[in-house]
Formats: sequence, structure tokens, C-alpha cells
Amino acid sequence: MRETSNANDKLDPRRWMALLILLTGAFLPPLDFFIVNVALPSIQEDFRASASTMQLIISGYATTYAVMLITGGRLGDLYGRRNVFLAGMVGFAAASALCGFAWSPAALVAGRILQGFAAAIMAPQALASINAIFPDHEKSKALSFYALTFGVASMVGLLLGGALIALNIFGLGWRAIFLINLPVIAIAAPLASFMLRETRSEHPTNLDLGGALLIALALFALIAPLIEGRERGWPIWLLLMLCASPLLFVLFWRHERNVETAGGNPILEPSLLNVSGLKRGLAAAFSFYSLAAFWLVFSVYQQSGLGRTPFEAGLAILPAAAGLSLAPLQASASSASLEDTPLPLAWGCKQAACLQRPPSSQVIMPSSSL
Repeated sequence: MRETSNANDKLDPRRWMALLILLTGAFLPPLDFFIVNVALPSIQEDFRASASTMQLIISGYATTYAVMLITGGRLGDLYGRRNVFLAGMVGFAAASALCGFAWSPAALVAGRILQGFAAAIMAPQALASINAIFPDHEKSKALSFYALTFGVASMVGLLLGGALIALNIFGLGWRAIFLINLPVIAIAAPLASFMLRETRSEHPTNLDLGGALLIALALFALIAPLIEGRERGWPIWLLLMLCASPLLFVLFWRHERNVETAGGNPILEPSLLNVSGLKRGLAAAFSFYSLAAFWLVFSVYQQSGLGRTPFEAGLAILPAAAGLSLAPLQASASSASLEDTPLPLAWGCKQAACLQRPPSSQVIMPSSSL
């Protein structure tokens, strides 16, 4: 897809400085996923909130981010990536302030949902802008920095979350993990307005708002009962929501097929499932992202089960985060040596290893924990 910009095909002399700002926007969303995992026990103790509320703090952010990500990318194609990037960054700051000053668990969950929405608007512009402002011979280097950002965000999030809670700056405690975003964005947003070149797609695709709404409803109908059902005693309205979820997924799939058949641009193109190798790639991605629950459970186990501090919990999980940072550096060599080896099998073995139980004497946790 061709790109248009206010400088057409001229090389942007500020592209490497612009990359630093774009990587900041790509860094904040995964940072706020990992940093919250370490802080959850402190949040639960402060609010005396239920385990289901703690899960909503995580899933509300992640689900909103996933649902809105493609739509966020298309907004940049339509209205200009710099404009949308700035809007997402300002929205992320506002949502972070709401989380940092939350007066109740409900306010915190609402702030996290807004954070996920803003992150989904901001993050896609970074990758799209890198593709637009860098020439072909520099893209691989710029994209390697982009890939490294996610591993670094995991390490920084785990360590920074524990450190901020331990330092208890200005008596803020866990609230500092959200408020730390504000000075970062206060510096990055003005620089973005000055350093980033406006780019957009020459042939932007339309928004699939119907598809976005249907998949959001389907996921909500699935996730909310699974989180709230046990604590609420499975009332009839939650059971009805759970039963409605498969029907909503079917409606979403039919809607996407109809949009594609009519020549539109669905969020998920059903015909892509016929592409060779895609199903194996999806299986590998599923195995990889299923590890996300591990970060939450391990952090809670370290603090509520073993009585460690948030900082110690961050240190305990640091080797896994370091592996996420270092693995992309070996990705090319590994891909060349593995060739057609089924990667989903390798990821499945890794997940099986994560399921191995420690001795039963070490897994006793308070009933109030997750």
C-alpha cells in the first residue's frame, strides 16, 4: 500500500529522532500490562477488592486493546498517523491519571478500559509510521529496535512496578505505577507534534464499526461470566450471557464474511484462513499469548503465597522477561535453522513446562488471592 506524506518521497532528516518518540508510544502499552501484574496484590489490599475485580483490571485493558487495535490502525490511515498518535497519547495520559487517582475499584477498572482504548489508538501508528518514514535499506534496523521495545518493556515494567511501590514516592504507593506515565507523555507529546512527519495511506480502508462492536460484545459476554460467575454464585443473567457468547461470535463471523463478499474491509478477513501457513502461525501465536496469564499468577503467588515484596517478585520473574528481550536477537538465526519445523509444537512444550507444579507445601495461598 502506497503512503502519502507532506514531504512525499524526500528522506526525513529527523527520522531517527522521530523513531525515539514512536518507540515511546510503542513502549507504554506493554509497560502498563506488565507493571500492573506486580502491583495487583497491593491494589487488592488497599481497596479490599475481590479477586474478580483484580482480574478485570488486567482483562479490561487487554481485551479493549485487542478489540480496538485494527480499528486504531485504520484511524491513522484515514486521519493522519501523527494526529491519531497524539490523540492516543493524550488519551493514554488522561486514562493513566484516572487510574492513578482512582477512588474505587470500579473507577480503576474504568480507567484501565480507557487505557486499553487509548493504547490501541496510539500503538499502531508507531509501526505504520516507521514503515512510512524510513527507506527500505533502513527499515530492518528501525524494526529491530521496535521489536526490542516489547522485551525491554516487560523487564522495565516488572522492575519499575516493584521499585515504585517499595519507594512509596510521596506516599503514592501503587498509584505511582500509573502516574509515572504523565511526565513521560508530557515530554513526548510536544516533541511528537514537532518531530513527527504526517503520513497517511493513499488508499485507506474503511472502518468496520459493526465488526468491532460485535467482537467486543462477544468477548464481553464470554469473559465477564468467567470472571464474575464463581464469586456471584452463577446467577441466571451471567449464565445467559455465557450462552449468548457463541451466538455473538457466529454473528461476528457472518458479518465479516458479508462485508468481505460485498467488497468491504472487515476487521478479520475470513479468506485469510486459506493462506498457506497462517493456521500454523495462529497456533504459535495462541501458544505464545497464553503465557500472559503466567505473569499475573506468578506475581500473586510470589507475594500472597510466599510473602515476598513487589520488588522481590519483580526480580524473581526477571529471567523470563530477559528471555523475551534477548530472543528477538536470535530470531533470524533460529528461523533459518528450524526451517519448516512446527513451531507450535515447540511453544506447546514450553507451555507444558510452565504447568509443572511446585511442591504442594509451596502453593498454599490465602483464599482472598487470585
